[in-house]
Amino acid sequence: MSLMQQRHFEYLADKVAPLLGWPSQIVEMANILCDTNPRFNKEKFLERATAAWEKANPMENIDDEIPY
Repeated sequence: MSLMQQRHFEYLADKVAPLLGWPSQIVEMANILCDTNPRFNKEKFLERATAAWEKANPMENIDDEIPY
């Protein structure tokens, strides 16, 4: 079985992570990916994947004013 390489991790961080429902799922994905390559840099992956998720899922402005 061949090891996943950096380009595979970059693709997952850039293309797949933004599709996840919540950013906490990125951590779960990183934990699973740790088993695919002993040289996997979990912190680097989390940083890149989280940035991609935040770019694809911007926070909406919340209008919580109560008009009375």
